[in-house]
Amino acid sequence: MERYILEATKYTPYIELDTNLGTLQVMGDSYPENALELYQPLLTRIDAYFADNIKKLDIYLQIDYLNTSSSKMLIDIFTKLSYYFDKGNQISAVWKYPEDDEDYREQCMMFLEEAHFPYQLVGLAY
Repeated sequence: MERYILEATKYTPYIELDTNLGTLQVMGDSYPENALELYQPLLTRIDAYFADNIKKLDIYLQIDYLNTSSSKMLIDIFTKLSYYFDKGNQISAVWKYPEDDEDYREQCMMFLEEAHFPYQLVGLAY
């Protein structure tokens, strides 16, 4: 499977799924007009990646802004990844956030509280 890259725009994040390295990166703002259209190809590739063998996936997130529909898609992605983690795959996440923004940290925690895989929140000085 080849690497999937979606370049960032004003309204969409940079997304990269590198199946050779076992990494997923999502960086930037996410408030597209149609979040399902944006994230569905990623969900499909995640299914294909985990379809044949037990795999490893390290997730790196640094999302500056999420609209409601992007939030729903992110929950769907975490639900899917939790399913694959429960099947024996090695999945972990690192979510970077502005260290002085406690509300944003709480929002990150809300997204990740249902995740079955290990994760870390890392505060960054901006």
